[in-house]
Amino acid sequence: MTISSSLPFIATTSPSGDIVVFYVGTEPRMTPEQALAFADQLRDLATQAACADLVNC
Repeated sequence: MTISSSLPFIATTSPSGDIVVFYVGTEPRMTPEQALAFADQLRDLATQAACADLVNC
């Protein structure tokens, strides 16, 4: 699980390989910087999930 105190969301991968997002902030909106960091986090999780299905990723 990746946790960043600057993001109001936490994304992780479930045991079945699904990406799960938890809202942990007090404000419903992200700053542009937070949105970019969160997109990077989701991209990394998606890459990890895709690589789990491949031998050489």
